Amino acid sequence: MPGFTCCVPGCYNNSHRDKALHFYTFPKDEELRRLWLKNVSRAGVSGCFSTFQPTTGHRVCSEHFQGGRKSYLVRVPTIFPLRGVNERKAQKLNEQRDIIALLEVKMKEMKGSIRRLRLAEAQLREEIREKDRLLHAASAGTRKRHGL
Repeated sequence: MPGFTCCVPGCYNNSHRDKALHFYTFPKDEELRRLWLKNVSRAGVSGCFSTFQPTTGHRVCSEHFQGGRKSYLVRVPTIFPLRGVNERKAQKLNEQRDIIALLEVKMKEMKGSIRRLRLAEAQLREEIREKDRLLHAASAGTRKRHGL
């Protein structure tokens, strides 16, 4: 698995490559989440992702927090050294990251569906085997009664 990539525009840190960094999911608390979204500033992304809504696949790396780490006192990312640098390239990359994050979520959902379908298939096969066994036993009993 390639790991998480920071979703901040212009940041290319990756959890697989940059092992010393931490990668944080967006908070569930509405006020904190609003602050994160405002600071991360993905508003410039156009198209179907113009209203950026982070999924569990979107992460912000520790380089965007004072002291290099999220803590009780430092809860909102505020360091964005590349803001304004190569915005068009960053927007394109972020659209691609959004697509990848959505695909990862959909893949997880599909894996769960596939797992449930396989279980249902195994149960159906077992039911068919049981019915075949009962049918075979019933036909054997009928043949004995008729002397065949």
